Amino acid sequence: SGKKLIERDPLLDLAAFYAPRGITPEDIRQMSLGDRAVLRVARARYYEDAVNIVAAGIGKAYTPKEERNGEE
Repeated sequence: SGKKLIERDPLLDLAAFYAPRGITPEDIRQMSLGDRAVLRVARARYYEDAVNIVAAGIGKAYTPKEERNGEE
C-alpha cells in the first residue's frame, strides 16, 4: 500500500524505541493494550523532555552573558 512497515505495525514503533532500553519485542507483544498505552505515553514524554532540554540549551547558548542573571 506504499506505507512504511513501521507505520503498518503499531508494535514495531514501540519495539524500535524500547529494544535498546531492554524491553524486547516479544515482551511488548505479550503486554496488554493498557500496558502498551503506558509505554506510548512514556515515549511521548521522553521526546517532549528531550525537545525541551535541547530548546533550553539553545536558548541559554544564545542568551548574552549579561542577561543570564549572573550565571556562567
